[in-house]
Amino acid sequence: MEEIKKKVQAFWDRSPCCSRGTSAEAGNREFFEQVDLYKDTFEPFTDKIADYSHWKGKKILEIGVGLGKDFSRFAAKGALATGVDLSEKSLGLTKKRLEIFNLKGNLCLADSENLPFKNNVFDLVFSWGVLHHTPNTQKAIDEAYRCLKQNETVIVMLYNKWSLINFYYFIIRIKMRLIPLFGLKKRRAILAPIEKLSDNELLAALTDGIGNPLSKVYSRKQARKLFSKFKNIEIQAYESKGSGYTKILNSFKILEKYFGWFMVIRAQKGE
Repeated sequence: MEEIKKKVQAFWDRSPCCSRGTSAEAGNREFFEQVDLYKDTFEPFTDKIADYSHWKGKKILEIGVGLGKDFSRFAAKGALATGVDLSEKSLGLTKKRLEIFNLKGNLCLADSENLPFKNNVFDLVFSWGVLHHTPNTQKAIDEAYRCLKQNETVIVMLYNKWSLINFYYFIIRIKMRLIPLFGLKKRRAILAPIEKLSDNELLAALTDGIGNPLSKVYSRKQARKLFSKFKNIEIQAYESKGSGYTKILNSFKILEKYFGWFMVIRAQKGE
C-alpha cells in the first residue's frame, strides 16, 4: 500500500467519521444513536438522496462505510448491502452496529482504487464523502463503474471547490501564512501544530481535523471529467445545517445548489 494510503488509513482508524459528534462509549447502542442524530441534524438531505427503500432487494455497494449510518439504513430497508472501508476501526464498529440492530450486510477491508469484486455486480454504488480522500480519485470512480451493472446508478459526494466554505478555508490559509510575518508570538504558539503545513495539508486539516493527510476539492467541470464514462450525469450541491453562512445558503436554495460544500454526483453506467 502506498505511504499516503497508510496515513489515510491510520487517521480514520484514530478518528472514525463523526465519532467526535458523540460522548457515548464507542460501539454501544447510544453511541450509534448519537452519531445518527449528529448526521441527521447537520446533513438531513442524505436520506432523500440515498432513497434507501428504493433499493430493497437490490445489490448495493457502499464505498467507505464509516460508522455505518447509511449502510445500516440500506440494510434495514431490505437492500442486499455490501460495504468496504480502508479503516479497520470503522469496519469493526459498523459490524457491532449490525449486531446491535439485528441487521445483515457484508463488510470487508478494501481500497476504493482496487475493489475486490467482479465486473457488473451492483445495482447501486454509493459513496458519501470518501473518494476525495484517496490519492487517485479517478481510479476509484473507474472501479465503481466496473462493478456496476449496465444502466445502473452511482451516487458520490465530493467536496465542492466553488463553495462558500472552501472560500472560507482559503481565507484561513492566507491568514495562517501572514501570522508568522508579523511576529505574533502568542498566536504562533497556538498555531504551531499547523504553521508548517503545506496548503494541501492545511486544507485537509481544516476539512476533517488536524492529522488528516488528504482532502481534495473538485469543481463541477472536474467532476464531469471524473465521471465521463457515465451517462445522465446530474450534479447538485448541498449545505449542512448550521449557523452563519450556512443559514444564507439554506435560505436560498438556488445558491445552495451551486455553492454548497457537499457536491453530489448521480449518474448511470453506459455509453
